[in-house]
Amino acid sequence: MALDNLSLSLIVDFLGEHSVNGVFSKPFALSTTDYALPYSRYEPNGDLNKGTIILSLSPSNPFITLSFDRYQKVDDNSPFFNSLKKLSFGRIRSVEKLQGERVVTIHIDSDKRDITEMNSAYDLIVELFPNHPNCYIIAYPYGKIVSLCHERIDLEKGVLLSRNAEYAYPKPRPVLTNDVHSLEEAKPYLSNACFKALEKYVAKIGDLNKALNELLSSKTLYLVGKNILPFHFGIEEAVPILPSQIYSSFVKDQKEIAKNSKIKELLDLIEKAIRIAEKKLLNLKEDRQNAQDNLKYLEYGQVIYLYQAEIKKGDRVLERDGYSIPLDPRFDAVHNANRYFKKYAKAKSANQILGNLIEKTKDEVEYLRKKLLEAKDGTPRDIQELKSELLEEGYIKEKQGKKSAIQKVSKKKTYVPHYLLLPSGTRIGFGMNGLQNEELTFKIAKKEDLFFHVKDYPGSHVVILDGKQDSEAVKTACELCLFLSHLETGEVMLTERKNVKKNPEKIGLVSLLKYETLNIKGIRRGSVEMFRKALKN
Repeated sequence: MALDNLSLSLIVDFLGEHSVNGVFSKPFALSTTDYALPYSRYEPNGDLNKGTIILSLSPSNPFITLSFDRYQKVDDNSPFFNSLKKLSFGRIRSVEKLQGERVVTIHIDSDKRDITEMNSAYDLIVELFPNHPNCYIIAYPYGKIVSLCHERIDLEKGVLLSRNAEYAYPKPRPVLTNDVHSLEEAKPYLSNACFKALEKYVAKIGDLNKALNELLSSKTLYLVGKNILPFHFGIEEAVPILPSQIYSSFVKDQKEIAKNSKIKELLDLIEKAIRIAEKKLLNLKEDRQNAQDNLKYLEYGQVIYLYQAEIKKGDRVLERDGYSIPLDPRFDAVHNANRYFKKYAKAKSANQILGNLIEKTKDEVEYLRKKLLEAKDGTPRDIQELKSELLEEGYIKEKQGKKSAIQKVSKKKTYVPHYLLLPSGTRIGFGMNGLQNEELTFKIAKKEDLFFHVKDYPGSHVVILDGKQDSEAVKTACELCLFLSHLETGEVMLTERKNVKKNPEKIGLVSLLKYETLNIKGIRRGSVEMFRKALKN
């Protein structure tokens, strides 16, 4: 999605109204492409107001906006992000948009109290061009680029945008006015989404001039699907939106993005291990199919023995009973038959060994997929224990020298699972990693307690504790299984804990000696809210 010039003008006006004379504090990253520049400003009445200017340099959806919400920080040590810290404690002098272009400049006076500050002022220039957005910091009095997000060098076009170069603004372009006489004349001034909306609106009301006047006089932004438009264009689903609501409209769960960014290395490690295990499983299945095909050698040997009197050295093939069996001309019938019997014995042995390896690799894939869910949903404590588990399983290499936090956790003797307390007083336990699952199922749960697990899908151990197994508790436990596996519907297995057998190959994997299944067709809204609260504990 590309912001329309008219929409961007309204956003810049809002930025200027609320942020000019504000003082920047330290910036922070919201994601790998989004940056937050918090500021505070004293109003004439003495009130202190705070806000955050947000720059999104996502190629598919670049934008700038202002927000009054709170966000979670993401670790970022890139040169560009570190250079944004130069703007800390600088005062916002003005915010301007280049005429007819999606280029916004924030003029900033540097912190005069800092004796180490050598520059008198900065310009933060944000180019919101679709597919190749960019951001530059210009330092004064030198007027040179001191930092930028992406270097642009095109010698053929004479473009050189890098550190220590001068920034050249694009040429200003004409803007839309109500002097245009046709939709085709208006098209170059509008984004595709805005033009299509205008086109339909003109067709609906039959008056281009009226439509243009309404569009140009609009002071309100509207959210239509994934597009921000400068006018409602008579669209029923158009929702008025303030510039301060834009980021939360585009990014539904910034905390989830921040959390995933913090554990990106762990997620990448698990995803890589899954790819390796899945490729291994595919190769094993191909090898097993070849081994199964080679079981035919038993019949080859038997047919050769049956017709050995007709075979002599030098024969190259035996055609009998629908078989066409290759022969080694150097050997007699008995020798050829024994060669096939040996091939059969090798294939039979390989088939059995490969079958066991396939089952183990399937367990590994299921285990790793489960770890991926646990990493995304777990609390910091859960994730730290998960790293300890992966260290024990060999997926994370042990660091030499000073003991890491992971190694310290691995020496713990108990891993406390999570608990959900129902209004009836029933207590449901669930694990958020393999270590917690085993602690819950094999150390905390009693033999008669009910154990739950999603059928044929990675998931957590869920146990109704203390023998309180009423129908509401059972339904809630089934819903919890689906919720922790990121499923809306599905089959859930339930059995007494005494029927659960530990898998010695992987921490937290189990097999059920016998079980019943319940088909759950949806998770109640109240249950979801209760589960989300329990996950935070």
